[in-house]
Amino acid sequence: MRIFTTLLFCTICISAIAQKPDNRIVIGAVDTIFSKVLNEKRALLIHVPNGGKDERYPVLYILDGEDHFNSAVGIVQQMAGVIPDMVIVGITNTVRERDLTPTHVTARKGQDDVSGGGENFMKFINDELFPYVDSHYPTAPYRVFSGHSLGGLTVVNALVNHTALFNAYIVIDPSLWWDNKKLLKQIQQQLSTLNLAKKSLFVAFANNMSPGVDTITVMQDTLNPRTNVTRSVLPFIKALKETKPKALNWSYKFYPNERHGTIELNAEYDALRYLFNYYAFLTSQFDGHPELNVDAVLAAHFKMLSERLRYTVVPPESLVNSLAYYCWGTNKSKEAFSLFKRNIDNHPQSGNAFDSIGDFYAGTGEKQKAIEAYIKSLSLQETVDTRRKLEELRKK
Repeated sequence: MRIFTTLLFCTICISAIAQKPDNRIVIGAVDTIFSKVLNEKRALLIHVPNGGKDERYPVLYILDGEDHFNSAVGIVQQMAGVIPDMVIVGITNTVRERDLTPTHVTARKGQDDVSGGGENFMKFINDELFPYVDSHYPTAPYRVFSGHSLGGLTVVNALVNHTALFNAYIVIDPSLWWDNKKLLKQIQQQLSTLNLAKKSLFVAFANNMSPGVDTITVMQDTLNPRTNVTRSVLPFIKALKETKPKALNWSYKFYPNERHGTIELNAEYDALRYLFNYYAFLTSQFDGHPELNVDAVLAAHFKMLSERLRYTVVPPESLVNSLAYYCWGTNKSKEAFSLFKRNIDNHPQSGNAFDSIGDFYAGTGEKQKAIEAYIKSLSLQETVDTRRKLEELRKK
């Protein structure tokens, strides 16, 4: 189906939003898993992109899912094509301080003495959550772990002590002050020994400082509990700068206009942009360069993505379709055919892919091949437009 316009083609492939018959807009679903490790039911908030049946996606695991799932879905959908479409799993809380703290701290009077269940929580994630998600949803073997505050503490613990579980880490204003900075001290001692090759990390920290205090003098502001987070994050960033862990791809950002409770949205966006800053296929590279072979450039880009993400990344059907019509419209018929054929090979269950190559055959005078392509398209998906084109072609 021809979707190319005089505006060239859109680099960003916008994901459709599911709309129910009663006009509700649905961005995800609630699932439930029973954990033998935690001995409880755990609600999961799940978003799955509206792609083809054969498509697989990286997985973004979000802690404090009840607070951060909706915004994460919005970011990923809005930035589709600039960052990959992703399955998003929002892990909701039951006993937050138990699960998101790696060590036990004796509770203050009037508080539940439940902390220190972080290692058990990581066992739940590895032994139960991963297998469940991978068996029920269209996942690819690339995982991102995101957490804010105590969730950020948990993500740092995963980076340091469970390095193999995730490929990329988003750490937002982490509570590294926990247990007299025990995890921070471990990092400062052991960071140089960790092999973080092919891992990616983004650290965000908010302006939790008093007026007139900067990131240098805040380290002396030990009597102000509001600065606990900042006074533990800064040494973490310093350790990363000085140690330069083996092959770790990392960056950080300070948010002077955000506080601990407001930083998450902007930081999540910036983190995903950074972690996947190599992902977008820039169609502008063809402007003024008719000598470039579009199909070859596309193949090279997605080969690079497959190597970076360590699984086979297939070009989105909509992108390839747009590129094919662009080539056809600029008299590059051979490249156009290669792209139309690529879509059929990559998406053999797509009625639109066969409809598009049917358009190509019809336009190049190959009537019988066009009829066969339209018939195949209709066998996969009945559409008024394809049916009309088939009937018109048969009458000629």
